[in-house]
Amino acid sequence: MYYTSWRQKPRIPPRRGKHYNMSTVGPPMTISVYPPTRVSKRLGKIFGNDHSIMEICQTSIDINTYLPICLRPVLYPALTDRIKHKICSANSVVHLLRRSQVQNQAVIRPNDKIQLIDDLSTNRNYNFVLLGDGRLIYSQVPHGKYQYPCQLLTKHVILAGCSHDVRFAGEMRKSDNGEMLLINNSSGTYQPDDRMLPNAAAYFQRLFPHVLVQRASRC
Repeated sequence: MYYTSWRQKPRIPPRRGKHYNMSTVGPPMTISVYPPTRVSKRLGKIFGNDHSIMEICQTSIDINTYLPICLRPVLYPALTDRIKHKICSANSVVHLLRRSQVQNQAVIRPNDKIQLIDDLSTNRNYNFVLLGDGRLIYSQVPHGKYQYPCQLLTKHVILAGCSHDVRFAGEMRKSDNGEMLLINNSSGTYQPDDRMLPNAAAYFQRLFPHVLVQRASRC
């Protein structure tokens, strides 16, 4: 593990139990981190939120085996909700928000499957999307006093980048002891069916066999 400052102390690893097996590895992956822009980083320090976007890419496991259906943004019945959704999901707005949030150039991390579960903060929710090309994209859901204005930056449509090949969208969270990864299908934009959740959990389990993936109720 590398540290950017000598003042940073090594993090004490969480307790590992029977559900955490470091000897079990998943498929080869490329882990990319899109760091926040200067403005987004300053806002993150003020509001206490991390606006980075994480992207994990793999091609060894065919997502069509688990999630073959492409999801489309759901049309809301109310006119005001439909107008708001149309504006927020417009390509120009999505790209503008993403450019203002994170840098275009990603930082490639070492191929370490353990990093996903270790990098997630306990009892914090992360929005994620699964794309048909094997990418898992996620970002931390804002919390605290200014969580609602900042939540626009972690919308599933922002993470997907207006992709037309979204297979699943929801939230994930690491358990207190760091042994389990809890996922659900909480997404107002794509609203995946409850029947898709077991397949999504099975796909996550293939990606990260060293932890126990569990379905969870909406957070």
